[in-house]
Amino acid sequence: TPDSTSYDTILNAFARHDKSGSADRAWELLRQWEEDRAAGENDTFIPSQVGYSAVINGFAKASGTEYGGMSTVKKAKEVYDRLIEQKERGVIYGESDPVANSCFLNCCANIYGTRAERKEALILAIKAFEEMKRDPSLHGEPGQFTFGTMMKACSKLSADAAERNRLLESLFQQSCNRGLLSKSTLGQFLRHTPDEFSTKVILQMGGSKREIPPEWHRNVPGKHKPTPTERDRY
Repeated sequence: TPDSTSYDTILNAFARHDKSGSADRAWELLRQWEEDRAAGENDTFIPSQVGYSAVINGFAKASGTEYGGMSTVKKAKEVYDRLIEQKERGVIYGESDPVANSCFLNCCANIYGTRAERKEALILAIKAFEEMKRDPSLHGEPGQFTFGTMMKACSKLSADAAERNRLLESLFQQSCNRGLLSKSTLGQFLRHTPDEFSTKVILQMGGSKREIPPEWHRNVPGKHKPTPTERDRY
């Protein structure tokens, strides 16, 4: 008899497949299982955060390919909204985690498209990020990967250098204040902003290129903590 893990494994297999349309197929399967459960035809399927995250991750992979684009981001948003709806209704219970949100942010970041499409994807990413901070009980608490993925989205989707610098500065400050400045987040901030700009921001916050205050990464696991030589890696 299949259990929730079995269904999640199937969804993950479809979502990760390289064949065009695999993420769509995973989403179709998930919706069909939902309908069968609601109709009383499948009492072994129990929706889970893992399953929805797997499908969103499939669209994140697809958004960076030839069949990606804004339509793929919108499909990922549909899956993410459905997950939140299921959480609100109590169909999916347990402590929320930030994985699905990070997968959606990554989907937005990966988009290939026009200037207008990149702007739309950035707006969706910012809204998802802000919703997460407002209601972590539904979306999960922002973690080090949340900030790293949001940095990726802003660096790739910003309209110009001024917008990129403004957004990355805000993310850098927020990650430091939460003790979530990881090696990846610091690296992206240094790589995607001018030297004089990043130096000014770090100094204004009480740090330096040679000394990163421990409180900035107090909630980051040891192997992901940043080092003063992070700049040399980029």
